[in-house]
Amino acid sequence: MKRTHKRLSVFAAVIVACAVIATCAGTNSSNAYITDLRQSLRLLLQPDNVDAYISRGNAKGEIERYEEAIADYSQALQLQPDNAYAYDHRGFARLMLGQYRDAIADYDQALQLRPDFAAAYYYRGAASFTIGEYEDAIADMDQTLRFWPDDVNAYGFRGSAKVCLGQYQDAIADYNQALQLGPDNADAYAGRANAKIGLGQYQDAFSDLDQAFQLQPDNANAYVVRGHAMTRLGQYEEAVADYGQALQLQADAASVYVFQGHAKGHLGQHQEAIADYNQALQLKPDYASAYLHRGRAKVELGQYLEAISDYNQALRLKPDIAVAYVYRGIAKVELGQYLEAITDYDQALQIKPGNARAYHNRVLAKFNLGLSADAFPNYEQALLEQPDFADDYQDALTFHLRRPKSEQ
Repeated sequence: MKRTHKRLSVFAAVIVACAVIATCAGTNSSNAYITDLRQSLRLLLQPDNVDAYISRGNAKGEIERYEEAIADYSQALQLQPDNAYAYDHRGFARLMLGQYRDAIADYDQALQLRPDFAAAYYYRGAASFTIGEYEDAIADMDQTLRFWPDDVNAYGFRGSAKVCLGQYQDAIADYNQALQLGPDNADAYAGRANAKIGLGQYQDAFSDLDQAFQLQPDNANAYVVRGHAMTRLGQYEEAVADYGQALQLQADAASVYVFQGHAKGHLGQHQEAIADYNQALQLKPDYASAYLHRGRAKVELGQYLEAISDYNQALRLKPDIAVAYVYRGIAKVELGQYLEAITDYDQALQIKPGNARAYHNRVLAKFNLGLSADAFPNYEQALLEQPDFADDYQDALTFHLRRPKSEQ
């Protein structure tokens, strides 16, 4: 039982964090409701009819009753465990509900049964992109394009994933291909602008954004990308305004609340920033970046214990965020927990050995503990990694040498 999927629109990847703003094609809810009734009657007469369960699930999906659709697909799979279409459609329903890991598991099953299932590669890639697994998303879009070489959205998703990995030139090549196939695609212009911002090519980026707005004045992605440009240029009020416009158009975009909060933090509006991070977490409770940035805002307000709690949550969700260990260490220093802070800096350096800020803060924490013998090697390493911190180290060294010898 095959059906045509709704297609997810491409979302221009962002620099601070990446997320998908999904839109779906319009549906004829009346026809879907009639199909639902017909298949229900069919199941009364044939309760073991797999196609009827799948058809009814499709109809429920068309009217966005995804939980009920999942129940029908699951029933179909109980009757026929090797039905690739049932796994594929259930994966799509789970994707629409934000159940990304479960969706990926369903697409894995569909592709094990049918390795040539292009749609399953596409949507599995979309799910991977949404949860930040960009390499996997690129691999799936590669497979999608092997079967659908003219798919604009696949090029767009792959370009977005490459932006998130810092592969800006390769991303531009994908957006160029998307625009060759779809010259009126505003999202592709916005995505290419985002890649150019990553390269510092602001004039070219603004030209692409102008083109995006000309094609679609209410394009939320273009506002988000222009907000990124303004943030990078230090024009934070303009960035806040652009993120606000994007949120008027797409109020459930958790990542945009994080971006807006980040810009407000630069303006010293930390309470307002926390409100944005709270909103992001209400929309997406497992959003590690929102916890991370909320922790930073709380440090600025002197709420160190609350900040540490947020960093703990961020690290629970993503244990490999080196910067979260650094920031948690900073909060612990403010509480006089120098040994615990040093442990956090050590962990950050295990994840990212060249992290200059971790070296810098570890030096200062060791000076505060009077561990000068341990601090000096870190001092030298930190200066190699980040010479701009030299004045801070000199201040710490002067303070240390002025202390009584019994305290050194």
